[in-house]
Amino acid sequence: MSKPLKFPLLLALTALLCACLTGCGEKHTFTVYADGDYISQSVLDAFTEETGIEVTYVTGSRTPEAEEETLFEDTSTQTAASAVEEALSPASDDERDPYDDAYSGMTLVEILQSTRDASIAEAEEKAAKKGDASIGEIEYDPAVYDVILTDGATLGELVENDLLLPLDASLVTNGDNINEEFTGLDYDPDSRYTVTTMWGMLGVLWNTQLVEEQLTSWDDLWNEAYAGQIIMPDSLRDCLSVALLSLEKYPNATKESTLNAAFDKLEEQQPLVADYSNRDAFILMQNNRAALYPCFSGDALSMMGENANLAFLIPSGGTCRITFGYAVAADSQYSEEAMEFINYMCSATNLAKNAVYSKYSLTSDAAKEQLDDYWSTNPVAYPDESILTGTQIITTFSAENRELVNQRWAQLTGQTTDNDTDTETEEGDASA
Repeated sequence: MSKPLKFPLLLALTALLCACLTGCGEKHTFTVYADGDYISQSVLDAFTEETGIEVTYVTGSRTPEAEEETLFEDTSTQTAASAVEEALSPASDDERDPYDDAYSGMTLVEILQSTRDASIAEAEEKAAKKGDASIGEIEYDPAVYDVILTDGATLGELVENDLLLPLDASLVTNGDNINEEFTGLDYDPDSRYTVTTMWGMLGVLWNTQLVEEQLTSWDDLWNEAYAGQIIMPDSLRDCLSVALLSLEKYPNATKESTLNAAFDKLEEQQPLVADYSNRDAFILMQNNRAALYPCFSGDALSMMGENANLAFLIPSGGTCRITFGYAVAADSQYSEEAMEFINYMCSATNLAKNAVYSKYSLTSDAAKEQLDDYWSTNPVAYPDESILTGTQIITTFSAENRELVNQRWAQLTGQTTDNDTDTETEEGDASA
């Protein structure tokens, strides 16, 4: 499985060097980033065979790495908390991959922005040396990724920061396969930059062997009986959505007092949580090491396929949906190839293949018609319409809320000092 997030800069630069050495007019390797392993290798191979375009496929933090399975001892008495503590103990300098820290702690937006910022800094330095107050037109360095497949909230931030190219409708004609309800979403109102291809609903994955009673509500994630057996997502947006739903609030709530109340709720839960993780959750849930994990339906189906003890619940407090869509990085050197790739992935056949591979739900009726009955009628992937009625699609935080939620998330996950935490908590309580 590909290295997530840390490795691609070296790959991208290598690809650029190869492009220079092989001459002009030839197809080049370009890089596709996906939040998780959502694209079938067989579809990638077919694209390369058909077009001659080589693809470097990089997956992000929603992807469980196969080698992590060896980190957990095969003992039925090992708890989630002890397994996480053992597995995440610091590696020695000899064991560390020198590329693992390349983008440590950076969001996708920050990764793409960093290349642009470096270009601006270089242009300013050159202008200063020439004694020129104006830096003139800036030629940006190539983007780390060319094609991006990420969630709607992140796509919205990329749009806000001018980090995406407008799609050429004449090159992405298969965008017509997408149902109207998944076009013109809040994070891209004119469908100018993105094509939404997948969705999933938020629920609770639970182990029927470790949880004695039938779960019913989001508040079950605050049950002290499961202390040390609860895994929460390593995602601000996902965790906050869980807390807001538990408070019977909308996941896209914007009122500051409501957001603070949700973070207060997460802080109450924190002593019960074994880990905030996406990758570890797959290993722990699939191997009966953890009892509860809130996640989206696609990930739930993947884990349920590996462990018959797992079940998925949409709690009585309701749910929300996540969407994933394709886009082209603004600083991509291979924008035409990138749009050709997106168009290929948006054919009805390939949408269906990748839906079965990723376990996420389709945004295209034309593609859904190509699924067999097992998938097209699967109640986790395609629940009754009554469950979906009124559910919000998670969108981008407003600029006004972003500082607040990032600050409180940093406190919750231990990314601030004790002094900072005390000060910020007092301010948060006062504003609530």
